[in-house]
Amino acid sequence: MGNRQGAGRTWVRPRLLIWLAVAMVALTAPSREIRAGARLKPLDRHAVVLNGALVGSAFEIAEGLAVTNRHVVQGLRPGAHVTLLASGHSHATATAELLATSPRLDLAVLAVPSGFLPMVPADPARAASGLRVIAAGIDAREGPTGPRFETEGVVLEPSAEIAAFGPGLIARLPGGRPGFSGGPLFDEEGRLVGMVTALRPARAPGDSGTEAYALRAAVVRAEVDRLLAGGFRSGG
Repeated sequence: MGNRQGAGRTWVRPRLLIWLAVAMVALTAPSREIRAGARLKPLDRHAVVLNGALVGSAFEIAEGLAVTNRHVVQGLRPGAHVTLLASGHSHATATAELLATSPRLDLAVLAVPSGFLPMVPADPARAASGLRVIAAGIDAREGPTGPRFETEGVVLEPSAEIAAFGPGLIARLPGGRPGFSGGPLFDEEGRLVGMVTALRPARAPGDSGTEAYALRAAVVRAEVDRLLAGGFRSGG
């Protein structure tokens, strides 16, 4: 796709709906959008991020390390804390520390309690046109305790770059919603394809769905290692 910043319809960071902070209550049961019996359980690897009144997503990329989008933790400096709500069966709650944010990618790294979430597989998926993918996220319009979703899509462009976000890919993701920012994108074998970063209306004539821009998995891992090389462990 080349550099598409400013071209076509505008990409929108999907966590930009703002909600008032609420007291912690039991999470609602996840709402599934994948076929019954599918092997993947992306929501077991997904957490909701609460940064004050902002709602986004995160996942654990290495033991004790989670990642989200930089714009989800906007206004915070390293050492600040956010609340994470696990979307899997545990419904666990944790406090995460912001370790670092990237100056060149829409990426932030969080320290989380060991075992809070199952880690994503270390072996990334190879993105290719037509690859079927599944994203995990929350509908922020319902607030931090709103429904969670596993939404199927397909890769349209496996190599794309937007200066505001970083090297990524574009997938058709009809069920993408505000709140998916920072959430994982998997292939059907459960391997990480990337991190959902921005949404826009689909460009195909007559298509009322949504397209997602995702940072590629290998790019995310490499940047985490680079950011934490100056003193924090980088995971593996």
